[in-house]
Amino acid sequence: MTTYLVQLIRIRRVEFRIAEIPILAIPILLTLHDPSPVRTWSLWEGVFLFFLLFAFGDVVNCLADRDVDAAYKPHLSEAVYALGVRSVTVQAWALAGIALATAIHLGWQLHRWILVPLVGLGLLLGYAYSVPPLRLKSRGVLNFASVWAVVFLGPMLLAAFLVTDLPSALVIGTALAFGAIQEGIIQVNSAEDYVEDQESGVRTMIVALGLQRGITAAFVAVALGGAALSAIVAGAFAARGVPALGWLALVPLAAACTGAAVWVARLRTSIAGREIGESVAAVKRAGKLVPLWLTLAAWATLVCAVVFFLVGAGYW
Repeated sequence: MTTYLVQLIRIRRVEFRIAEIPILAIPILLTLHDPSPVRTWSLWEGVFLFFLLFAFGDVVNCLADRDVDAAYKPHLSEAVYALGVRSVTVQAWALAGIALATAIHLGWQLHRWILVPLVGLGLLLGYAYSVPPLRLKSRGVLNFASVWAVVFLGPMLLAAFLVTDLPSALVIGTALAFGAIQEGIIQVNSAEDYVEDQESGVRTMIVALGLQRGITAAFVAVALGGAALSAIVAGAFAARGVPALGWLALVPLAAACTGAAVWVARLRTSIAGREIGESVAAVKRAGKLVPLWLTLAAWATLVCAVVFFLVGAGYW
């Protein structure tokens, strides 16, 4: 039983849950003017739905990539086969059904029926990302766009809809910029698998563009996303009248965005003109910092959202 539970947890990639907390919390904090919605059952039902959707995407991805993972992520492949392909398939459909049922209940309870098509679209894209015939993860530049939409933009809009009838321009702009810098950083992680993805026929954006141009595209995403995110937060602080002390929260965010851009720029320079083996080795060395930059950018943004909320709610 213990082994079975471990395998169930493994294919749900629970190690990613902590990274998903800022994706959930930032739009809610940018929307709320007081903490009363936090004490409602509907919000926590929405939180359950939020993480359920990510679990669905992870299970489908593990199921679809079970043979590819046998070579490069054997613990995931072994988990799928230990549970049984049919069992994991049933689990994926059950997660989708529960997610849709929860969305319908929330739509009825909150009178926000947009939650139903939004969740339906999320499920469809989460499935299409990993499974043929679309298999968006292997569609070149669409790989970048689909992750941006499925992991960042869509979930952040869903989180905002849990507490408002219509997400503000601030939330939409933040979601777009936040997704750009995060996805740009993730591309460095994708570049680590350049050779493996080529051999497996997985045409990610990095494979489609080539390593040098792919890292250049990652740099553009990080630089533009980080600059936009910092500017949006600064504008929001000014509009809300955040006290001078509160503006200090912008310093870690600007530092994280700048640091991430410099990190990718240095990687780009380091692989210029080098053979593919040397380039991949350099990417793998740089890739060790992917979790650090993802965490710094995400949690620095969350801190700014907390400051924005505290001032708007009258706590500061």
